[in-house]
Amino acid sequence: AIVSDMAGTTRDSIDAIMERPPPKDVVNGTSTLYRFVDTAGIRRKGKVQFGPEFFMVNRALRAIRRSDVALLILDATAGVAEQDRILAQKISDDGRACVIIVNKWDAVIDKDETTYSKSVKYFREELPQVRWAPILFTSAETGQRVGKIYGAVDEAIKAHRKRISTAVLNEVLRDAVLWQPPPARRNGAQAKIYYCNQVSTRPPTVVVFANDPTLVNDNYRRYIDRKFRESLEGFEATPIRWIYRGRRVRDVMRNRKMNGDPGDGGMGTSFPYPHAL
Repeated sequence: AIVSDMAGTTRDSIDAIMERPPPKDVVNGTSTLYRFVDTAGIRRKGKVQFGPEFFMVNRALRAIRRSDVALLILDATAGVAEQDRILAQKISDDGRACVIIVNKWDAVIDKDETTYSKSVKYFREELPQVRWAPILFTSAETGQRVGKIYGAVDEAIKAHRKRISTAVLNEVLRDAVLWQPPPARRNGAQAKIYYCNQVSTRPPTVVVFANDPTLVNDNYRRYIDRKFRESLEGFEATPIRWIYRGRRVRDVMRNRKMNGDPGDGGMGTSFPYPHAL
């Protein structure tokens, strides 16, 4: 492989198998194998010309789709570029777990006690597509925090495959709706949220039933996502896919035997929220 600090050197997606030995305090532990795929940079679709770069970008996008965790590597001295935002959006759209690796942390000059918090705030604001992803500041030259990447990958995989019981999900949803009900439109129409349940993992996918999903605007959907992340642990490195479906109150009352829905403490009898009646 050709290695250079010049941008655009990498053309193919290169696989590398890395073996991590078991922790020293674990008796008879087994090693863990990781497959890292180094991909080429991706530019906007309109700027990619047909030829080597076209196939290079396609291979990089396929590598993201088949990965469990995407490590979004950024340059601490250059900040966030447009290409980084495109990659972040692609990772989120594909539902991949993500860890943001900010390299060249040793090259940042005049660091003080506020540099770290300011840097975290900067990357959060510049990459809202993966605002849930943990940030790790590293230095490939000095090896600073490089060893923590393995642990971050392990935690991201756990989050990506995490499953929460229906009772807990609806408890959090009920508190979120009671704290801030869905906004009403000018004509008085208002969304009424009944219940939710997780239907799959990788990424965690939650179906929310409401009277009219079109009444749940984007701001309120982001609010629900934020409240779930604040109330539940273990979703720091994965997107949560939300699916809103319409359902009438009559149908909800007819199918009360849903284990874990609000109203019965998870014993099997389901009632919609009081405001939804």
